[in-house]
Amino acid sequence: MLTNSRMNGMLATMLACLATAGIASTAQAGDIDKAGARYSDVVVQYSDLDLNSGAGNKVLYARLSSAAERACGKEPNMRDLKRHAQYRACYQERLNGAVDKIGTRELQALHESRSRRSVG
Repeated sequence: MLTNSRMNGMLATMLACLATAGIASTAQAGDIDKAGARYSDVVVQYSDLDLNSGAGNKVLYARLSSAAERACGKEPNMRDLKRHAQYRACYQERLNGAVDKIGTRELQALHESRSRRSVG
């Protein structure tokens, strides 16, 4: 049979383990929430570009793509599937929104062709 002091020691150890596990899981959940909430606005200047040309639209698309990356934060490691999926969703949402907002036919066609290429 266990003595009171030995039982109290085991109980304290079990409580410490449970508390540590609870703190660790709370911290991890907070990190995931932050990863999904990293949206920020990024201004893209394009008044210097000729949007009637293919070259101008390609430069604008590269700027928009870069801005979407900055808006969503640093891309997480591919091994962290959940956070990487959140990042990719953020990136696509921001890039789609920017392309739609500008709304030129040539930019939208370029975006569609790049999106098909990255998916397939």
